[in-house]
Amino acid sequence: MNEFEIFHLVYLIAIIAISVLFVVHTILTRKKFVIKDINFEEYFRYWLIHHQVKTPPEEIRGPLRPYLKPFFVVGKLYARTGITANKLTVLGLLWAFWTVECWFLGGNWILLGLLFVILSGTTDSLDGVVALLTNSESKLGAWYDAVLDKFGDILWVLGPIYFLFVAGVYDNFWLTLLTVVGLFGLLNAIIQEYCRARYEGLGLSQNIPVIGERISRLAFVIVMTACIAFSNALTWLNPSADFINVNVWMITYIIPICFFGLLVFSIISILQLTRHVQKNLK
Repeated sequence: MNEFEIFHLVYLIAIIAISVLFVVHTILTRKKFVIKDINFEEYFRYWLIHHQVKTPPEEIRGPLRPYLKPFFVVGKLYARTGITANKLTVLGLLWAFWTVECWFLGGNWILLGLLFVILSGTTDSLDGVVALLTNSESKLGAWYDAVLDKFGDILWVLGPIYFLFVAGVYDNFWLTLLTVVGLFGLLNAIIQEYCRARYEGLGLSQNIPVIGERISRLAFVIVMTACIAFSNALTWLNPSADFINVNVWMITYIIPICFFGLLVFSIISILQLTRHVQKNLK
């Protein structure tokens, strides 16, 4: 057994043990909440205030309402199970760890990894719904949410980086370059979030949306996971030359495209935030 096999075995045992302990602890400490009787429009107003959006709700146009509504509906279901918002945040991190495991296993396991990515990413929106509906909002919960989300972002990128090394389609130069691009995209995304936290700490309360919000990062991860997962599955079902060629194309190009997209989006976001600070801080 080589070093990686030992690491993988330890990693697998650890996340299984932690997941089991989490589930058992959640069941034993399940709470019966009194769920607030609010409709979606009331939640929408709360969301706008919480995110420091000063535009009146009736003037909001575009995809924001239809984007938030499914989270409100699913969040109500989570609240009824008795799981707290903080535990839902931790659950999102556990799902991110399982996503990495699916990339380690490769093949059709990446299809399961796609499910874990989606589950992990959506908890960032669901925990806020649960906190509001169960009247359990707290500054400590907001801190946990912000910190654990960053760990989730790191795990989302580590899996594809590992996959690049085992795919066998790149020489050392391209492996190094793509790894650097992926890591710099990830680091810039974290710096972007630091920029926002820093200007808020300096008293600038107005929040602005940027191109590289967490939903954009999640979209890049979902796209590359889905493309690799479905091309692997289709090639396994029909190993013809056409499907094999598509699979090779996906493995060769889709992760680099998403890594470069992640890097560009994060750089633009930092510039947007810097411009916002220059206008409003003296």
